[in-house]
Amino acid sequence: MVEIKIFPRIRLATLPTPLSELHNLSTEVGAEIWIKRDDLTGFAGGGNKVRKAEFLLADAQQKGADTILTVGATQSNHTRVIAAGARMLGKECHLFLNGPKPDKSSGNLLLDLLSEATVHWAAAPDSREHEMLMFAEELRKQGREPYAIGVGGSNQIGAWGYVEGFLELDRQLQALPTKATTLVFASSSGGTHAGLLAGKVIISSKIKLLGIRIDSDPGLEKSICSVANGCLKMQGMDRTLSEDEVQLNNDYVGDGYGLPTAESQEALRRLWRSECILLDFVYTAKAMAGLIGLARSGAFSNERVVFLHSGGMAAFFGSTSYSPLATLS
Repeated sequence: MVEIKIFPRIRLATLPTPLSELHNLSTEVGAEIWIKRDDLTGFAGGGNKVRKAEFLLADAQQKGADTILTVGATQSNHTRVIAAGARMLGKECHLFLNGPKPDKSSGNLLLDLLSEATVHWAAAPDSREHEMLMFAEELRKQGREPYAIGVGGSNQIGAWGYVEGFLELDRQLQALPTKATTLVFASSSGGTHAGLLAGKVIISSKIKLLGIRIDSDPGLEKSICSVANGCLKMQGMDRTLSEDEVQLNNDYVGDGYGLPTAESQEALRRLWRSECILLDFVYTAKAMAGLIGLARSGAFSNERVVFLHSGGMAAFFGSTSYSPLATLS
């Protein structure tokens, strides 16, 4: 048995999250489909970002930070959780979001503001991290101790939340009959994917990982490898992952990040109508569209498929310049 190293952690999530079979969906698409309910991690609206925040905020505490800074999109699930965690710890929080600033606050942005985070509007996604780091430097000149977190909390510290998450899932699967298993999930900034991959390597698991790409970032495999290798180094392992060990499906991106596809809208409808579980348009609906499409093609014959529901409920109700809700009837 591998001894897993212990790192500073602030307990936020309600764990373990449930693992349950989706009987109706399984019948409809012809595959044995289960769901890992990380939408039910609880804290500040739940989702996968809570597992990452447990380690990121603990690291900030340990380093004496008085101010938490991070970046994201207007409806970022990550900034919602970090802003709430900073508020709970009594720390100032600044969020650098790519605009334009909406006329009304809703969804995740509304929750950011309820947490009394200060929002800075960046002109574009490419400029927000630079603006955050410049602001952090100004705070240091004032004698402050800022702690800056990159997009999605997707560094090796944040990703460790999904090393632990993978171990939790592995324990749950051990209680079921032995069967080849594939874990399917949305892959974007790469932290969740990297943590899962590192966890799989650390315990030499046979669970297959399949990320469904939800945007067209051409460097995602490299980023996932870098973060996963950082996690392995934290564990003290002399093992280096290569990009060809990152399994990503590119067939369900559509027109890009945050833009629903016909398949993702149908997946959202289908899961709600068959299992009364809600997906979000940016991440989980595209991942579920991938799972359903692959299941129907026979890709998971004689396998158990586990869908990682990474949350995003607040963003579902966030108003945007393009409203996918208007197309549902």
